[in-house]
Amino acid sequence: MKQIIINLIIRGVRCVFSILYYKPKALFLLCNHTELYKSSSYFPERKQKSVRRMFLEQCGQVWKYGWPNEYYFMYGFDVKSRQEQKAYLHYAPFMLRRDALNLASKHNSTCILRDKLYFGIFADALGIDTAKNIIYAVDGALYLLAEKRYITLAEFARLMNGKLFCKIVDGECGDGIFILKLQDGRMYCDGHEISCDELGRRIKGRKYLFQECMVQHPEMSRLYDKSINTIRLVTVRDLRTRDIVVLPSILRIGANGNVVDNTSQGGIAVGFDLETGQLHPYGFYKPQFGRRVECHPNSKVVFADFHIPFIREAIGQAIRFHSFLKDIHSIGWDIAIGSQGPIFIEGNDNWEINGPQIGNHGLKMEFEKYFYD
Repeated sequence: MKQIIINLIIRGVRCVFSILYYKPKALFLLCNHTELYKSSSYFPERKQKSVRRMFLEQCGQVWKYGWPNEYYFMYGFDVKSRQEQKAYLHYAPFMLRRDALNLASKHNSTCILRDKLYFGIFADALGIDTAKNIIYAVDGALYLLAEKRYITLAEFARLMNGKLFCKIVDGECGDGIFILKLQDGRMYCDGHEISCDELGRRIKGRKYLFQECMVQHPEMSRLYDKSINTIRLVTVRDLRTRDIVVLPSILRIGANGNVVDNTSQGGIAVGFDLETGQLHPYGFYKPQFGRRVECHPNSKVVFADFHIPFIREAIGQAIRFHSFLKDIHSIGWDIAIGSQGPIFIEGNDNWEINGPQIGNHGLKMEFEKYFYD
C-alpha cells in the first residue's frame, strides 16, 4: 500500500511538472518555429487547412503528447480530418513503449545491434550476408581484422587498394560516414587526395569500421547508383503468439549526388508492397530537402513501376535473424540488395516509426495489436 501511494505521488508530481514546465516550453517552441504549422503541403491535390487551424491542431498535439508533431506535414495532417489523423501514432508514446519492450533488462541483445562490429560477427556466425569488415579503428589505431594485427596508417595506405566504406561503429543517421579510395599508396576522400595524418585526424577520438564497398543489384543502381539504397524493414515479435511479423516498411534511396540514402541527409523514403516489392507511387523527402515526388529526380525511374529484387528473401532472413534475438521485441533492419540476394547492414532497436507511416499509412492499429498483450 505504501508503494502504491509513493507511485501515485510520483505520477502526480510528473503531471504537475509537465503542465507547468514541459508543455509551456513546447508551446513556446511551437510559436517560434512557424514551419511546424505553416508550410507547403505534401498533398497539393487536397485543400490545405488555414494556418490558424493548423496551429491549433499542433497545440492539441502539445496538450496530448507534450510536444508538437514534427511530421505534421509529412503525414498530411494539414489536409486530413481528425478521423484520418487518429490512424497515426505520435512519436512520444511510440518511443516510450518501444524502449520499454526493447530495453526491459539492462543486459540484453541490443548490444549486438548498437555496435556494427558485433553485428557483423554475429550475422556471419548465422550465415547471413553482411558487408565485409576490413579495418577496426579505435582512436586512430588500425586493426586489420583478417590478419588479426595492428597496422600503421602508412602501411594501411600501402597495402590497400580499392574503395572502403567508413562509418562510426555506433553512429546513426549517416553521421561521420565517408568513402575512402586507395590506389597505389595514395588515399582519396570526397575526390581529394588526403595524407595519412589527415585520415588520422578524421578518425581520432572515435571508433570506426572500414568495410569493403558493396556492389548492389543492377536494378537498385538503376534507381540511383551513387549510394547503396537500403530497405528499412521492421520486424516485431507478437507478444501473444511470440511469432515474428513484418510491419509496413520503406525503401530509402539516395539522391542529388549524396553517397548515403538517409532521409536526414537528403534521401527519399518510399513505401512498398511486402508481397511483391512494388514501390508505392510516391517518395517523400524531409521538409528541408523537398516534398513528394513520383519519380527519382536523377534517374527519372518512376517509383510505381519499380520492384525491389529479392524482397521475399530479405523478409525471410530478417525474420530468421530476429528469431535469434529473443529478448528484443522490435527491430528496424537496414538491408541492401546485392546481385545474389540481401545483404544486412545493421539492425536498430531504436528504429523510428515516422518513415513507415509516411511511406505507407498510419500504424496505430498495428501498434496496439503487437506492442500490447
